[in-house]
Amino acid sequence: MNPEPIFSVVVPFYNEAENLPQLVREIDAMLRVLERPAEIILVDDGSTDAFAQPPASPYFAIRWLHLSQNSGQSAAMYYGMQEARGEYVILMDADLQNDPMDAPKMWNKLKNDGLDLVTGIRTKRNDSFQRRLSSTVANAVRSTLLQDHTSDTGCTLKVLRSEAAKRLPAWNGMHRFIPALVLAAGFKIGEIPVEHRARHAGVSKVAGRKRAIRTTIDLLGMLWFSRRQFKGRLLKEK
Repeated sequence: MNPEPIFSVVVPFYNEAENLPQLVREIDAMLRVLERPAEIILVDDGSTDAFAQPPASPYFAIRWLHLSQNSGQSAAMYYGMQEARGEYVILMDADLQNDPMDAPKMWNKLKNDGLDLVTGIRTKRNDSFQRRLSSTVANAVRSTLLQDHTSDTGCTLKVLRSEAAKRLPAWNGMHRFIPALVLAAGFKIGEIPVEHRARHAGVSKVAGRKRAIRTTIDLLGMLWFSRRQFKGRLLKEK
């Protein structure tokens, strides 16, 4: 029998058939650097494209989760993290803009600094000027209002303890506020610079104007929710 995983790599995706084979190869290489038992959880958010040959890993178990219909990135992340069996969860996008090789240094920072979540900071973004500008404004507004001490909450690449991951709520837009939610629940968070690459294939699924409206509404909800979360953590028996 395979040993229980230490790491669960959770990848939400929608219509990323062209990117998944390369992504699985890169995740394989990253997990071999970590040298721990691991699983890869690919969460299909109701994709409509088709795989000529589903990617497989020669070293680690791949678990495929399928949502009954397209429900958004938050839903795919939530179900993937709830199913994760590892002690640590590694979150990343499927579009290959995240470099999986950044995950080991993020995990080292989490361990060495006694943190529960480490978020990536995309220091050199390979996105359009409009998208970079809107992200900068959104990050500034969010950080000021929520005081989440996070420079780039929009970076999907994150490493967090399973306990923190499973405390995250199930609602659309949750993925934009993971550091604030984790911090408000009494956990410790940090961040570290990471690579950001150009999209390998396919197209972005982000709709600018609609996204801005949804984010504004969600931010108002977060102002209330972040103050109402349980702060305590269940102590483990010795």
